[in-house]
Amino acid sequence: MERPEEAVQERGRNFRLLHPEELPQLLDFLTGYLPESLKFHQTLLTYLEERVWEFHFYVADGWPKQSPICLHFPGMTLSPHGTLYESVGVFCPGDRLELLKLLRTEDVLLDWSRPLYINFTHCDIVDELVRLYEGTGTVNRVLGDIWACEEPEKTVEIEEEAEESQTDVRVQPLRPEHAEGIHELYTANDMECHELFLRLIKTLPAAGVFAGDRLAAWMVQSYYGAMFSMQTRPEFRRKGYGTKLARYLIKAVADRGYNSFVFIRPENEASRSLYTKLGFRKLYQTARAIFTPEGWEEPESEGNLFLRENLENAVRQLKHRVVMDAICDEKEEEAEEEDAEEEEEEEDQDRVAIPTPVLGSPVDSSAPPTSNKYASEEDVDPGTANDEPVLLVNGNRRVPRTEDKESRCVTDLDREDEKETVCAPSVEDSNEGDGGTEFSAGRN
Repeated sequence: MERPEEAVQERGRNFRLLHPEELPQLLDFLTGYLPESLKFHQTLLTYLEERVWEFHFYVADGWPKQSPICLHFPGMTLSPHGTLYESVGVFCPGDRLELLKLLRTEDVLLDWSRPLYINFTHCDIVDELVRLYEGTGTVNRVLGDIWACEEPEKTVEIEEEAEESQTDVRVQPLRPEHAEGIHELYTANDMECHELFLRLIKTLPAAGVFAGDRLAAWMVQSYYGAMFSMQTRPEFRRKGYGTKLARYLIKAVADRGYNSFVFIRPENEASRSLYTKLGFRKLYQTARAIFTPEGWEEPESEGNLFLRENLENAVRQLKHRVVMDAICDEKEEEAEEEDAEEEEEEEDQDRVAIPTPVLGSPVDSSAPPTSNKYASEEDVDPGTANDEPVLLVNGNRRVPRTEDKESRCVTDLDREDEKETVCAPSVEDSNEGDGGTEFSAGRN
């Protein structure tokens, strides 16, 4: 989408807005400075002829004789905040670069306290602005050489390289549905928006090489006049598709009355070789530049602030939940420890209980003698030293009352003159190895 509606300033501190009827005069002014004014010139020409994108053109007070410097806003179709005056295009004659101080002191149209984006502008202009910016912040630059075709009509006479298996290869205009894919692969898609490519394909020359039904390579004419965004898919490289495409677009652009030129990165030897073969030559070097003030930090938008607050709140809730879970786990562990201690105490109490021999239980002869730690030496019947110790009560034998799961036996061994002993039938002790002693039931 195009940038949101924003108020257009009629004038700044040092510059004024040109009205539509003044734009042809600006075009004539720029024509007088070709080729160094080529990019700015073609941007204005494309705007007048096609109106692909909305631009606003400004000139310095005293233009054109006293201050021959001009600007256009925006400088590119996409910037981080999408504001009109966040990016700028600049032209100033090479012999009047001292006038750029008017740009450096412009504080109405330009906000130098924030990052400023300058799109492909003559390197002499950028270098002077960098000098004026010293001590204020940093400047990041990307270089691009302008190469132009001086005789487009001769391009069609250049023989193409021998190509293999190209019976189903053709060059034809792009369609709007190709815009999204082209924009995604465009190397500078952070500075030009998807909507621009859609408009360019609908309005200006734009072509692709199709291998069968696949789009193998493409190229479009930009709003600033250049033939740009030539790209070939990796699997279709080294087949001569770039030459086919460039030849087609050079003629189409020239037929529309525009100058055929391209931007080539200095390190791109393949492109330099291709366009040299097609009759292009280098005119001058340009730069995309970002001027960033020292200590700049991007302020949060309302939307980002809202999202950050929600995230912080979620983190706080998560931390609270983790703490509460930890407390609950600690309490559960304490409860488990208390239960374990209670069970251990109960087991200790069970072990303190007096061992009870069960009548009728067989004696394990292999088991070692078991001492009765609960009976003192004087309470042990010496007559039964080799047998299981029996607790004596007042010097007489006495077998404690015993309960078993399967049966209950009550035995009272009293003095000889007491009542007879009564017991239930013999049972087997369920507690193996407890040293139980076998007894026989009967009457006296």
